[in-house]
Amino acid sequence: MKHQKHIGIPLPALKVLLCLFLFFPLLIHAQAVNQVYIYPGASLVAHPNANLNIFADISHSGTLTSYNTSFINFYASIWQNNNGSRLPDESARGIDGTGGIFTFSDLLQNAQRINNINSLPFNGFPNLRLDNSLNVLSDIGALHVNNNLDFRNGHLILNGFDVNVGRPGTGTITGHSHTNFIVTGPMMTGGSLVRNTTASSPALDFPIGTAIGSYTPLRIKYTGLPQTIKFRVADNVYNKLNFPEYVNKTWIMNTANADPSGSVELTLQHNAADEGIRYFSNRSEAYVSRYDTRLTGLWDVLPPMPTSTPGIITDRAAIFDAYMNTRLDITAIKPIEYFSKTVIKEDIDENTPVNVPDAISPNGDGFNDVYEVVKRLPTDVVRFEVYSRNQVLVFQDLDYQNTFNGTGNMGGFIGNTLPDGIYYYLISVNGAKGIPGYLIINR
Repeated sequence: MKHQKHIGIPLPALKVLLCLFLFFPLLIHAQAVNQVYIYPGASLVAHPNANLNIFADISHSGTLTSYNTSFINFYASIWQNNNGSRLPDESARGIDGTGGIFTFSDLLQNAQRINNINSLPFNGFPNLRLDNSLNVLSDIGALHVNNNLDFRNGHLILNGFDVNVGRPGTGTITGHSHTNFIVTGPMMTGGSLVRNTTASSPALDFPIGTAIGSYTPLRIKYTGLPQTIKFRVADNVYNKLNFPEYVNKTWIMNTANADPSGSVELTLQHNAADEGIRYFSNRSEAYVSRYDTRLTGLWDVLPPMPTSTPGIITDRAAIFDAYMNTRLDITAIKPIEYFSKTVIKEDIDENTPVNVPDAISPNGDGFNDVYEVVKRLPTDVVRFEVYSRNQVLVFQDLDYQNTFNGTGNMGGFIGNTLPDGIYYYLISVNGAKGIPGYLIINR
């Protein structure tokens, strides 16, 4: 054991160092007064009934095994799993047992972060408990929880990376509610909740929402081959310009394994505050709609499906002003699917503003060279702004006439050809609230 500082160690750091000295002698190096390093090659064990309290940031590059009934309580700000690190359970392979419970707590009144450098599937926490009113942020790399993700307090906020809970046939999420859930962010792309099914898996809850205070979870029953399913939710209706007939949410589903015979039963839960004006007025006509590029209106039209309330996709009390709709027997599932809710009774008519594209290929071949807003009315004034992934404004037109061809007109981007990649847009019609989305430039 070697210290780079020998004096001035604060009491919290001293406590964790003494604790680690006691349980893991000669294997841990304190890099600074508030950080503990577990070096490559170090093999540490939290034995059954152990109760380990950690008050310093962790930089983990070794192996920290935790047995069933052991507790590792983390109170500092950053837990980082470096390349090659492992957090196995008590089983021979390290992923077949129960393992200990890693609790992230706000005892020191700070938000907490989990960083995963070159994370590997199922090489994460055996059980993760969130008990932090100031929230826990999954900041770098995918987060893996092998067995149970438990919400006691606060949210798990995904900063563009997935959280994978369980292996096929395993994995539970408990304690979730409208005040404790996974925040995916409001855009169409970003981090998702990933779950894994077997051929006989029960229905699975996905307790997700776009932001703190916007809980819009789902429940899915997948029948077919073993599947990896991921979901996130976004704050608009995919590829639609105006949508007063919709709930202003899109649930985005990704599946990893092609399964021509697979089918899905899907229940979506939304809040009254998320309903468009026409939807609110015609809630009895609501149904779960599926995005389909073969349709003029891009979203399919179904008979009304019963709406139930309060919302019960929660592990706590039912949620009032929350509404659920179920769609049965969804088949021919594509690798990416989009779902929303609507009350539209027939396919699109000529007076309904409709879609905007999600990609352009400005290569001069005369096809999809510009970003075109179609089915707009002659009197519509469209404001269109494009932002880089770093949220820098690269294009703006206050009376857009379908001219954006991948060339910037703002700041240092004036007249410059923008690189291929993902960009974000904000579009509004006749001074209405702007609708966010994303577009891809691919020449």
